[in-house]
Formats: sequence, C-alpha cells, structure tokens
Amino acid sequence: MPADSLKLMPSLVDASGTELSLDRPARTVVSLVPSFTELVCEMRLSSRLVGVTRFCVEPAELVTPIRKVGGTKNPDIERIIALRPELVLANLEENTEDDVQALREAGLNVYVGDVRTADQAKAEIERLSELLGGIAIRLTDSLTEALEEQQHVSRLRPRVRVAALIWRNPYMAASGDTYIGDLLRLCGGINVCEDAASGRYPRLSLPELIELDPEVILLPSEPYRFRERHAEELLAQHGMSAARDGQVYLCDGQNLTWWGARTPAAIRDVAALLDQARVGWQAEAAMTPVLPPGLNLSVTQQDVVE
Repeated sequence: MPADSLKLMPSLVDASGTELSLDRPARTVVSLVPSFTELVCEMRLSSRLVGVTRFCVEPAELVTPIRKVGGTKNPDIERIIALRPELVLANLEENTEDDVQALREAGLNVYVGDVRTADQAKAEIERLSELLGGIAIRLTDSLTEALEEQQHVSRLRPRVRVAALIWRNPYMAASGDTYIGDLLRLCGGINVCEDAASGRYPRLSLPELIELDPEVILLPSEPYRFRERHAEELLAQHGMSAARDGQVYLCDGQNLTWWGARTPAAIRDVAALLDQARVGWQAEAAMTPVLPPGLNLSVTQQDVVE
C-alpha cells in the first residue's frame, strides 16, 4: 500500500504561504506564541508542550514547569531543535521570518498563524484542533455564541467613537487591520484610528489624539502597562469627549490582545465598556424578539415580528 494512502491528516497552507503536512496529530509541541500556548492548555493537551516562551505565562499552574525557549522575538533556536518537537507553533506578527526559516531548515514542522479578526480566531482554534487532534467544540461554540449576540444587537445600539492605545511615549493605537480593531468594530465601535495607511499601529501625538475626539479610550495592561496615572493624564485633556465624559478605561491587556480561548470574554468586556458611552440602548434591545437558533440574523426586526 502506498505510504500516501496511510496519511490520516490533510495538508494545509499556513499564514506564511507554506504547506504543512503531518502524518498524525502532533504529540510534542513547542509554542512560540502565548495565545497558542493557552489554547493548547484549554484543549487539555498541555502535556504535549515540551517548550514555550518566557511570555507564555497562562495558565500559570500548567506552563510554569515547561521548559522555556527564550522570547517571541529571540527564541533559542538550538534549544528548540534539540527538543525535536513534531510541531512548532508561531505567529506572523509575533515571531520573525528568520527564526521560522531556521527552524524549517532544521527539518521541523512549523505552523505560522495570523489572527486579525474574531472570525479568524475561530478558524485558528479549529486548525489547531486538527493539528493536535484535540477537541475544541466548547471553545468554538462559545465564540460562535458571542459573535451571534453582537450581530443581533448591532442593529439597535448606537456606535461609539473609540481609540485603543497599545503604547505610550509615543502613543500608538490599534488600527482596523488588527485583532483589537476587529473587536472594536464587532462591539459597535467606530475606531478613530481605523485607517491602516499609517501602519497597523499608528503613532499619535497627544494633540492628534485630541483632534480625533474619541468618546471612549481603552488602555490595556499590555503590551504597554498603562496605569491609573496614565488614565488621569488623558482624563485631564478636556478637549476630547472621552475626557469630558470620564470614558477612559484601564482594561485587561491579555483579554484584549490574546485571541483564542479569551475571545468570547474579550467581546463581552469591550462591548460592556463601550456601553458606558451609550446608556439606555439596552431597554430597546430588551424588547426585541428572541431569535430562534439558526435564524438568519441579517433579517430586519420587522421581518422577525411579521
């Protein structure tokens, strides 16, 4: 019988355009991405992780004992090769092309992901499930429910101008071509830095931010650790709506930037923060008929009533 006929898994093309073909689900894995590491653990497959980066810190009780292989931008290539993993998990944005190429030249299977939307997060969960032979139904069902809920209420709630800052000195914000930007859009936000012409994370001076006049500003705890004093600095800038209305919020950076297992919670958290600037719309939403499972959510409220 030809060897090809024994293959149990279809090949796939990753975000780097490279075809990956495994004969069987990977039993030993090195993860160079915190989101992937957490996702593997959520699938109850942490025992397959033989190496992770020092930034892979969650869930702490599971990842603390796992061998560390450097950082996301400077992994210890020789140590990873010595571990002889059946699969290395990487990310187009977080890991460098040179490191990925070095691992591939050493004969390792490397899967490179790229998640810029909540829908892509769902697809990535499903792909990881295929690569590891894990079960992800609970994760994908939870994400599907969160996405459908936002689609349902999007017809009723007002949209809110929002900026999500990810760095300070200089200020940098998430554009629309990012996972954070998609969360804002999904939750009814108008990203004042939507245009990615100046880069996916454009730099902003304080006067430029004031000129954009966001109604809500989100300050996540990573990659830059915004603190209360930074929120107070922005709240003092009364030239913009977010400051005048007290709508500057510190928020969980892991929820906002780690796609995957956290995506449903991130959707709920972002929507709740934006709701602070659109008080009252929930009363109207409460009067909307509950849609049966599987109903096309793009129909109008009038169609549903009729």
